[in-house]
Amino acid sequence: MIGIATSLEQYQLAAKKKVMEYKMAAEANVVALLYKYPDLFEDYKLSIDSFHVSCWKIFFEIARRLFFVEGMRSFDDVSVGIYLEKHPKLKDKVMEYGGMETIRESFKYVTKENFDGYYKELNKWSKVLEMIQCGFPAYDRISDFTEMTNEEIYDEYEAMLNSIFSGSVENEDEAYDISEGIYDLIDDLDAGKAVGLPYHNMPILSAEVAGQLLGNVTLIGGLSNVGKSTFLRNAVIPSCIFNDERIVIMLNEEDLSRWQRELLVFVANNILNKKLSKKDVRNGNYTQETKDILVEAANWIVDKTKNNIITVIPFKKYLTSKVLKIIRKYSAAGVKYFALDTIKLDAEQVDETVWLTMQQNVVQISDLVKSSNKNVHISITFQLSKASTRQRFYMQDNIGLAKNMVDTASTCLMIRKVFEDEKSTGKRALEVRDQEGNLVMLEDDKNYQIVFIVKNREGSAGNFQIVVEHDLSRNILIERGITHVPQDF
Repeated sequence: MIGIATSLEQYQLAAKKKVMEYKMAAEANVVALLYKYPDLFEDYKLSIDSFHVSCWKIFFEIARRLFFVEGMRSFDDVSVGIYLEKHPKLKDKVMEYGGMETIRESFKYVTKENFDGYYKELNKWSKVLEMIQCGFPAYDRISDFTEMTNEEIYDEYEAMLNSIFSGSVENEDEAYDISEGIYDLIDDLDAGKAVGLPYHNMPILSAEVAGQLLGNVTLIGGLSNVGKSTFLRNAVIPSCIFNDERIVIMLNEEDLSRWQRELLVFVANNILNKKLSKKDVRNGNYTQETKDILVEAANWIVDKTKNNIITVIPFKKYLTSKVLKIIRKYSAAGVKYFALDTIKLDAEQVDETVWLTMQQNVVQISDLVKSSNKNVHISITFQLSKASTRQRFYMQDNIGLAKNMVDTASTCLMIRKVFEDEKSTGKRALEVRDQEGNLVMLEDDKNYQIVFIVKNREGSAGNFQIVVEHDLSRNILIERGITHVPQDF
């Protein structure tokens, strides 16, 4: 055993030494540019743990303190010198590594335009070092890694694991007698296990599609600015909060601060019963009353979302492989609900098969979330074709060239605004009735949406449509009843 341990230790030391030959250059390039352009700290996540060479660790830590602690936005020799005079131990280390001349010398070899590449190299070699520490067989591949991205290295080792385990008994498709476990199934159904998380404030929709059922994909389609993301925020997120269910939200078109703003507005209006518009929040210059409402809403969010109930991941570049990786990672940690806002073509996908590729990407997601695999639920928003602008009745054709992506989804919802002539005083007024059969008036001074159930494995699809009253400026969404929209001819 001692011999084996010694061999492993020697292997790891040799592998680390080889990696450091490549990583040292990346560390030097990143640190040099941080001194030359300190604003890069605002765009890239870096910590002292990203560095392994003592020299560049020291120089990085000084730059980090200058930027974040001292508030400096340019690093000249005088300001750095004054700072080091106040920290003699750091100064001694800097002198040991050649002083600031070491940084100035590095300026000759780097350009700001290449920083993203240096940053990715730094992260790649950090991850390779972690792999070696965990015992991955990487030593003979290190020279190959120089031409590979982080993503490509990950994909290769994932494929290796898939290959190893693909023939195991656990992963083979099994055959069952139709009666096997049927009495247990009845007990599970009685306990409500065939019903997913409900949609907030939407009992009709929840009942018809069985909520957000685990093992399934729900597609939510609509035109730009019709309220797809708002529907996701107002019907899905609150339900997770109130039911203490964790959700991971992947974003393509918005960032974290936008979702925080929207949630503050939702809580203010729907939980605290205070009138607060998005414009009030966006424009700033708050009155004391507005500030107090926002702080109270933030306190509620902090209290209700402990233990990472809501995790938001904004994408810099959309790739389906990222979505799959995130689902694998967080489902392993017990997360059952996911959202993707909005699905797109993979970055740099420009050939004539793009729509076919998009359909295949949805298939990959569906295969991963289904009950025989990760058994989670994902809501995915998507864009309808521009031809839908004046259409009244929505169906699968409204998706456009990628319409077959609906095939693997369990539920497909499409949303549009109610036209003015469809309100109760209009020429094409819709007849809307609530769950008790009472007639519901669609008032001229209010806004409404129609939710089309285009596909539904758990109930009817296309038999009726659901009318929702909304105030998008205050994030209020309330189901009002059902209607029957005439088909376009």
